[in-house]
Amino acid sequence: MVRVPMYEVIYRDLDRQISRGTLKPGDRLPSEGEIADHYGVSRMTVRQAVGRLTDERRLVRRRGAGTFVSDRPTTPRKVHALGPFSEEIGRDDTAIATRVHAQQVAEPPEQVTDRLGIKPRQKVIRVLRVRLVEDRPAAIQDSWIPYALAPALAQEELLGGSLYRTLADRFGIRLTWAEQEVSAAAASSEQAALLQVHPGAPLIAITRLTHSDGDGPVEFAQSWTRPEFPLFIRLER
Repeated sequence: MVRVPMYEVIYRDLDRQISRGTLKPGDRLPSEGEIADHYGVSRMTVRQAVGRLTDERRLVRRRGAGTFVSDRPTTPRKVHALGPFSEEIGRDDTAIATRVHAQQVAEPPEQVTDRLGIKPRQKVIRVLRVRLVEDRPAAIQDSWIPYALAPALAQEELLGGSLYRTLADRFGIRLTWAEQEVSAAAASSEQAALLQVHPGAPLIAITRLTHSDGDGPVEFAQSWTRPEFPLFIRLER
């Protein structure tokens, strides 16, 4: 079993306390020394964990006063790798709920046909979901999968609400890479109702084309996320 680094343990624990309200907006964190003593680690290890939360705007440093929980803490989606929504959000499955609004065989619109590279009138399976974090609507995910890849998907219950996990465990489809475009959007009336925002409210729009080795495009997806769940992308040289 791979041991999780201690800075990651501290990061996850503090992040969980912020999400669950144990640490509330405006609360001051203990000093680095106190946190280090609590976990039995060095101050440098604490600094790594707190630095990540500061970069994600979950915490804010105030010169001469200390480190505080942000007055408007966000829950960033970390999109460094393909994986279930719970991994992107950094929550365990108990914090994520899924409302499935469509899971059916469908006639794809032209945009979907073109992006998936399938023939006109070829069937697809559409999966439309709303993802909730701590009972709060976070994102709409609208996915289209070629019917021939997973014919039974329309009847299969999604494992933990995750399409990717279901494709891997039930159909042996391993997603390996994706291309995605990110832009801003204004909520339509339908999207506003699903996300519990006002029509015209700002959303983060993502278009993704996901591939599996040897199978070509596996999924064309569009998602719309509330701005309280911004994308967080780590860049390394």
